[in-house]
Amino acid sequence: AVDTFELVFDFEYQDVSVVLYRCSKTGLRLAVAQVQSPTVHGYFATQTEAFDDYGSPHTLEHLIFLGSERYPYKGVLDILANRCLAQGTNAWTDTDHTCYTVDTAGSEGFLNILPIYLDHVLFPTLTDSGFITEVHHVTGEGANAGVVYCEMQARENEADDMVDRAMKLALYPGRCSYKSETGGRLKELRELTNEMVREYHKTYYRPDNLCVIVTGQVDCAALCKACAPTVESILKSDRIKSLPPLEKPFSSPVPKPSESARISIAFPAEDEESGAKCEFAWHGPAWDDMAEIAALQMWLVYLTQDSIAPLQKAFVEKDPALCGEVGFGLSEQTVYLFHISLSSVNVKELSTRDVDEELSSILKDHVKDAGVCIDMKRMTSLIEQKRRQSLSDVEESPHDFYSGEIIGSFLYASDFAPKAAGGSGTPGASLKARLDRPAQLSKLLEWKADQWVRVCERWMLGASSSPRVTVIGTPSKACGKKLQSDDASRIEAQKKALGEKGCKEAAEAVKRAEEENETDTPEELEKSFQLPDVSKIRLIDVSTVKVDGGKGTIQSVYGEDAGRLKDMLQSASGASIPEMSMQFDHVTGAQFVECQVMLPVDGLSVEQLELLPLWCDVAFELPLAASDLGPAMDYESVVGALTDITVDKHCSVGFGGGRFGVGSAPNMLVVSMKVEKSRYTEAPLWIARMLTDTTFDVERLKTAVKRILNDVPNSKRDGSGLMRLAMRALRFRDDSTYGAFNVFRIERLFSKSLSKPAGLQKAAQDLESIRTALLAASMFARVGGDVLSLGDGILKPWRSAPFVSASSEGRAPVVAPALTRELYAKDKVRPTKGKTLGCLLSSSAEESNYWTVDCDCFTDPRSPELAPLLVAIEYITALEGPFWRKIRGKGLSYSYSMNHFLELGIIRFSLSKATDPVGAFLQAAQIVSCLCMESDDQDEAEDSAGKNVPKEKNPGGEEKGDKGDDEDDDDEEDDEDELGLDPSSLEAAQSGVLFQLIEPIDTIPGAMGQAFDNTIVQQPPDQLQWLLKEVQGTTADSVQAAMKSYILPLFDGSKGRMVSLMCPAQKRSKIQAELRKVKPAFNVVSLDVDTFVKTLSPAEGCEGYAGLRALVSEGGKGKTAAKAKAKGGGKASGVERRIDPEDGIAYTFDEISAHYTGTYSKSGIRTYWEAQCSVAKGGKASKDNAEKRVDPEDGVAYTFDELAAFYKGKYKQNVLQAYWDSTCTAVRIRQPRSKAKAKAATRT
Repeated sequence: AVDTFELVFDFEYQDVSVVLYRCSKTGLRLAVAQVQSPTVHGYFATQTEAFDDYGSPHTLEHLIFLGSERYPYKGVLDILANRCLAQGTNAWTDTDHTCYTVDTAGSEGFLNILPIYLDHVLFPTLTDSGFITEVHHVTGEGANAGVVYCEMQARENEADDMVDRAMKLALYPGRCSYKSETGGRLKELRELTNEMVREYHKTYYRPDNLCVIVTGQVDCAALCKACAPTVESILKSDRIKSLPPLEKPFSSPVPKPSESARISIAFPAEDEESGAKCEFAWHGPAWDDMAEIAALQMWLVYLTQDSIAPLQKAFVEKDPALCGEVGFGLSEQTVYLFHISLSSVNVKELSTRDVDEELSSILKDHVKDAGVCIDMKRMTSLIEQKRRQSLSDVEESPHDFYSGEIIGSFLYASDFAPKAAGGSGTPGASLKARLDRPAQLSKLLEWKADQWVRVCERWMLGASSSPRVTVIGTPSKACGKKLQSDDASRIEAQKKALGEKGCKEAAEAVKRAEEENETDTPEELEKSFQLPDVSKIRLIDVSTVKVDGGKGTIQSVYGEDAGRLKDMLQSASGASIPEMSMQFDHVTGAQFVECQVMLPVDGLSVEQLELLPLWCDVAFELPLAASDLGPAMDYESVVGALTDITVDKHCSVGFGGGRFGVGSAPNMLVVSMKVEKSRYTEAPLWIARMLTDTTFDVERLKTAVKRILNDVPNSKRDGSGLMRLAMRALRFRDDSTYGAFNVFRIERLFSKSLSKPAGLQKAAQDLESIRTALLAASMFARVGGDVLSLGDGILKPWRSAPFVSASSEGRAPVVAPALTRELYAKDKVRPTKGKTLGCLLSSSAEESNYWTVDCDCFTDPRSPELAPLLVAIEYITALEGPFWRKIRGKGLSYSYSMNHFLELGIIRFSLSKATDPVGAFLQAAQIVSCLCMESDDQDEAEDSAGKNVPKEKNPGGEEKGDKGDDEDDDDEEDDEDELGLDPSSLEAAQSGVLFQLIEPIDTIPGAMGQAFDNTIVQQPPDQLQWLLKEVQGTTADSVQAAMKSYILPLFDGSKGRMVSLMCPAQKRSKIQAELRKVKPAFNVVSLDVDTFVKTLSPAEGCEGYAGLRALVSEGGKGKTAAKAKAKGGGKASGVERRIDPEDGIAYTFDEISAHYTGTYSKSGIRTYWEAQCSVAKGGKASKDNAEKRVDPEDGVAYTFDELAAFYKGKYKQNVLQAYWDSTCTAVRIRQPRSKAKAKAATRT
């Protein structure tokens, strides 16, 4: 026992000590798993149950962070956590619990923040002002906003959420909390009150319903001591003293449907031909029936896992294919929920087939005749693989593994703490059993077929014991349009009901709430948290040795054991070093080995590159021809054999590449296998067979083509994914792997060329040619694991073909992994200084906004500006930092990010799930401008005139002169508060960056992975160690200088900017109009999803990316000839003109048509003209012969009166006169416009 904490249980699993303490006075529990790691992870879990859709658990999760009774300062928790070698805090809300987290480098910072965190969880302030800003409010424009509201708005009508909700409503009839939307439905969130949230906290947030879980190296006595202030507060709390005995949540029986049901729904989508979803769901075993759960899980794996699984064969492999993928899920509950899912479903096929009957037929076939159809050999192989994967989880994700099982036991195990209410059994027995998954799986190896039959009959075919719920979700463009239209009508009605007065009052309420929330954390409290000593943190050592086959050398690169490793490899090589270049990354104690082989694709033609997505997708499910490496095997035998030996396997272009994307080293085909250490030699052998013996069977290729095509619609409804694809198109060559993996180019090619037998036959022949070319090129291999334990035979598997060339001349010269930026196109969009070019995409399937803004940045990994820039980014974006308070805190965007990508040579600002993206961007611009400014800069700016006038404007947005005098004064006070860098916040930013650098290497696979990444991206092997020192040495001056040089240009346009934006189709015109607030102007090409797809997949050729670049560049240079003519006058006098909302300029219908032809259909242009283009007053522009001069701020000519009217209230008359006389260039033009209108127009 430690103080008031008594030991409940203590045991070890996989050399990790697991202990549980319980406070005898309060019931608070502390669970610790002593994971070997340089980081400590904390999870504070409380069991939360909701019987409605108001989202009280989720809203409470957000409000907890806004201050506590002892620390009543909004954001104090994150501010202090940032000083503990952490990057703030986080939390999640699940159906049955809410969990709060903090991760730190080392334990010192964790112990410091723990009591303050627990004070927030148990004693939050829960103010009305916090509820208004964080949960929901009505804006001054009559719309709905708030951080939680914004988050759920982006989720509510997504396909997966809609299908899941329909499934749970049918699966849980009557009163059951498992069917509730704990995140909150939008309608209910608009009705939720703060008092309801307070009552919810009172019910569930109590010490005997809270468990503190810690994974990592932390002293248990110190942990108990750190909780002492919390125990003291609990014992003094009258509220907690008055609580009735805890009524265990989720104690009620779980209701089941009386019979099977089938539900059909529609969800928003751009492509209605494919992308449908089918879910089959059942109730499963009780939580404590571990043997039955393990057996059921293996049944689901057997049915779905690979191309020879029964459901894969029936729904994916069979011609015609119904879907592109089959999967399953198990939800941990008092009574498990499990489901089988079909995704990327072809809508036409779905309409002609009875999927319920097909599924039942397959299951019945497997249980008839005592299970004679069950492939017991395959079942055994799958169980063994799952056992290996469970052990791999302990090594790869130990924090998640241990914390996940402890949370589950806290929620549902009666023996987790027997002295708690209702507890019974041997303490910790359930947790120990659930951690030891391999032992559970080993028992299944003894099962006979009849035992497997019983499981299937009981849980999947028991019509009365376990009725099935089937949900069919189909894509619908009309559904998306209706949802967006209905919401727009609702907001309009809400605005009308509020009236001008109500909207003004709503805006004032939000402003008051924001002011009340801005209670600064006392400086003395911040300073009391000293930054922990980084030198005390022991990192996982990785020793790296490289073999240069061409030069015949072995080189020690880095690490404590590099010398020993080099000696072992020299001994193993004997008289000859392997022909290939290789890298060995060693960590003592690693239980698994990963082998990777890279083959350069630089020599392939464009046509050959276009087939790489097909090869990657089908690589591990092709038949093998007989060779010196092994016998001939059909594809089913290959799949079975790989299941038998691997933990994981992957084939892609670049590391981390996928079906429609490439990873790092984008010029390399990468084949990777992870195996148990004892089976190391089998991995190179199987990689060799995958490369040399594969037969490109036409039927297998045909199946893969259909599978890939069925997956394309998922990309069309992924708004953020489309935005990222557009940004790639603006940069990369069409004849590179980036171009070849363009999802819409793949769709066109596969649909057109690979849909018929002749095309598939040619593809098979072409793949043979590709293989021949790749095997003749140089190769690079990498082995990662406990290399020293592999012994003298470590090189033997690499001494045969294809790793050894059959040619006497040897292989071609070694080709290095390419840096991503080396694949940029020569005509890459390169906006010049002051220019912003890009595209605005709109989708009827999207309800949120996503933004990406890029500027060029340095690429040198040893740049003296790297550490200052990382600290600057962390300073701005940290939790409770400037962006957090002014962007997320005001409900402008759910999330934001800023990143520097060395390999790409860019710095990027992004918004995700934004309700007001333009407002968020302008707020960010204002913040960065002030942080880059010192007090004397402000004074100098106020006295400036002439060319300095534009500098006094808020960069990136509206001029202060647009506001009233009082509002200007308020803003100036706010800006003064933000000028320059705060020393305490700067220290916190350094702390956050240090954690950011250490966290990715806190496991053995993570540490080895970074060692190899250094090779791939051409960074020094000691890059991490160097950067850790550099970060600690940054100063306020160096950080601010980096901020001015690299971050400010993202917002003030002083460097060229590239942008890619995504918005809901219904709000495109509104976004276009608001973009005119941004200065310098955002010159964006507007495209709906259909047009975007057509642009990236032209009918002929492969120049899709180039096509988009041409459109964007055209937009940057100016209007098309038709619009240019209209702007210059033309001959259309007397003809009706309308204002194009894209640029605010009046055109005739013919001029509009000429401009948009090729981008939109004729009917689309006519609809746009009639519905969105307003009639221009007078139809023609007026003429004025008064002198005009060009304002250098936007390059447009104005009269002095127009200039004075625009800057009225901002600059004095004598300042404006000096600016006019000394800076503005005299010119006369034929078609003057008012300054106000001109400022709203897109500049060319």
